[in-house]
Amino acid sequence: MDTAWIAWTTVVLVTAAAAVALAVVVHRRDRRTARAARTDALTGLGNRAALAERVAALLAEGRAPALLLLDLDGFRDVNDTLGHSAGDALLRQVADVLERTAGEQAQVTRLGGDEFAVLVPGPTDASQADVLARRLLAGLAMGAFTSGEVPLDVQGSIGVALAGPDGATAEALLQHADVAMYAAKRARAGVLRYDPAHDPHSTGALEVLGQLRQAMEEDQLVVHYQPKVSGGGTGGGRLLGFEALVRWQHPTRGLLPPAAFLPFVERTRLIHPLTRWVLLTATRQAAAWRARGLDTTIAVNISAACLDEGLLGVVEEALALTRWPAQQLVLEITETAIVVDPDGARRTVQRLRERGVRVSVDDFGAGATSLVHLRGLAVHELKVDRQFVTELMAHPEDEVIVSSVIALAHRLGLVVVAEGVEDPRTAERLRAMGCDELQGYLFARPLPAAEALRWALDALGREPGGPAGEPAGEPAAEPA
Repeated sequence: MDTAWIAWTTVVLVTAAAAVALAVVVHRRDRRTARAARTDALTGLGNRAALAERVAALLAEGRAPALLLLDLDGFRDVNDTLGHSAGDALLRQVADVLERTAGEQAQVTRLGGDEFAVLVPGPTDASQADVLARRLLAGLAMGAFTSGEVPLDVQGSIGVALAGPDGATAEALLQHADVAMYAAKRARAGVLRYDPAHDPHSTGALEVLGQLRQAMEEDQLVVHYQPKVSGGGTGGGRLLGFEALVRWQHPTRGLLPPAAFLPFVERTRLIHPLTRWVLLTATRQAAAWRARGLDTTIAVNISAACLDEGLLGVVEEALALTRWPAQQLVLEITETAIVVDPDGARRTVQRLRERGVRVSVDDFGAGATSLVHLRGLAVHELKVDRQFVTELMAHPEDEVIVSSVIALAHRLGLVVVAEGVEDPRTAERLRAMGCDELQGYLFARPLPAAEALRWALDALGREPGGPAGEPAGEPAAEPA
């Protein structure tokens, strides 16, 4: 055989083999690249792209998957206190627990930060999804998480969206599960399914917002008042003040509580005129009571969205129009408001304190605020979250938490208010712990202004009516 032919054939075969080998290498590399593009580097779980791809595939097959979106409560505290390496280690432990708890059929992904998604192929109904979600939270509660030798308590909030009624695309399911998750976090409900009524971007929510604007112009909003009484000491049970709580007297749906409209109002600019309206109404009412001889403090809740320098102008307006003394106005801010912008919150609170206004941290102990955020924050009081108060006598660990908060606050020179006091035994135990102020159904539910005045006068042992005998009434509220 011709030597040249053999040589040429050999070259062709070697070249072909090299081309095949190169193709295999490229194919494997592309597969690794594609896999890496769909994998979370920290936990090894799938990522957002993998989730979207799998949801789209299930929907194309005619399946009806359920999407559970989980966000850890208080995860930022771990990073702030123990460092980011501890936070990363915790996320890997959480990923392992979620995979074990979810089962082989479900797909667990990490979307970023401390957010995880669990996709159940389906068909899955609402009750099955709820059971799985609560099993996931129970798995976290029993997870025995640690950072080095430091034990970590991990809790979360889960939003649920079902393919079909809650969305027909991967994007819609993820968006609606996110809305439900934040609603669950705000309500501290653990698990909530998507509800268009709580979605600021839904048609129903836009309709409610439009109605609320009209309600503010037509005086459909009302403010109810819940008393706060003194805790320990010789003056235990003495009326100290009222907390103002907004309600909506809807023309067709009746009296609506804040939970029916505030969650999505807080995501819009409408929260600013609403806050102004409540602040003006509450201080005017308190000033009218004061003219009749009832001298108390008045507390108003402030949304995280309103805790900026613009709040100072609104407060100044209310104080000037009503001639209400600044030292008798209490602004209650949530832990979330502190965490969202700690530096901005610190500046605003300092300005309010310089003006003489008192500031309270509401729902303290619910898990969002670390002690780091309290440092340098010029607040006057802490309100212990009601979840620890209502079960105080049934769970010894709640008593430990509450007594620790009271001791901490007193060492910082702060007043402690316990909300959610519903029975005499709890009230007596709180007084024994040294709690300064008490609030709850044991004393009174939130009352319309006229009823609140009658309650207060009855508590003081006085007859209704002003100094000159005029009837006790409610002042007209200035529309925002």
